[in-house]
Amino acid sequence: MQKHLKLTIVAISMAAFLISCGSQNPYLSKGKELIKSDKRRKEERAAQQFKLAIQHEQNNAEAHYLLGYYDSATFYASGTPERASASIEERGKHMFQAYQNDKRKYLEILVFETLRNREPEVQNAALDALKRIYQQADRKKLLNALKKAIKSKDNRDRHDAQWVLASLGKDHPGEIVPILVDLLDYKRRETRLNAVKALGAIGDESAIPVLVEVVNSGSAKREKDREDPEIRGLAVEALGKIGGPAVEKLVEIVQNKGSSMRVDAIQALEQLGDERAVKPLLEVLSEQGNREVVVNF
Repeated sequence: MQKHLKLTIVAISMAAFLISCGSQNPYLSKGKELIKSDKRRKEERAAQQFKLAIQHEQNNAEAHYLLGYYDSATFYASGTPERASASIEERGKHMFQAYQNDKRKYLEILVFETLRNREPEVQNAALDALKRIYQQADRKKLLNALKKAIKSKDNRDRHDAQWVLASLGKDHPGEIVPILVDLLDYKRRETRLNAVKALGAIGDESAIPVLVEVVNSGSAKREKDREDPEIRGLAVEALGKIGGPAVEKLVEIVQNKGSSMRVDAIQALEQLGDERAVKPLLEVLSEQGNREVVVNF
């Protein structure tokens, strides 16, 4: 009896194994084969297979991701010869669905692989997916992944994370700006540089005090307290992008004859065209110095 029961269990297990092996999505496999091939319009044809794969298996994470990634400018829609294109939003939804079905795997892929693609459509679809993760899913894990990326030794990771954080910060400055401010103390110079860039892109007034500190650090007594000149120049540029209350701080930099950032501040004020800058700029133009400055105001 026990032997008969054991054989039955083995038979059931073997049947389950065979069913799982035979259940591989054929459309997904065909689409992946097309991507690897040298056939004409292979990405368009693969995208169509990925669409069929999702119809066959709605929660297939890989099919959703690949459709978002490869849904090229043109492909045959619904089996007809009519050309159609998927919007960035539609592609982002598929990438987000991939994340929903396999969160750990696709968060890493989106942040550290997809964003590296130099095609704007792929990058923007990934950004759309990451914004959805921020708004609808696990915000904490996303921010931890972006902080890991902006601290990376790889310049591509840092640049991509800066871009995403800046995009998120425009809508959510209260949460993103403090993260970037904390990164201004990070040991890696390139991380601090990208944090300043993101603060400038966000343009939130709450960043003004810390950006002014970065600029003024050039006059610190101890060398270790002085920020890199390029980063200080970017901080001036960021103040110029913020404008508004930052104009007064830029004027103070211009009026500080000991500041090495005077010319950068003049250029930032020139771009802003704020009337509060007219008088200090005229005073600078009347000075005699070694460095020629032209202001078109």
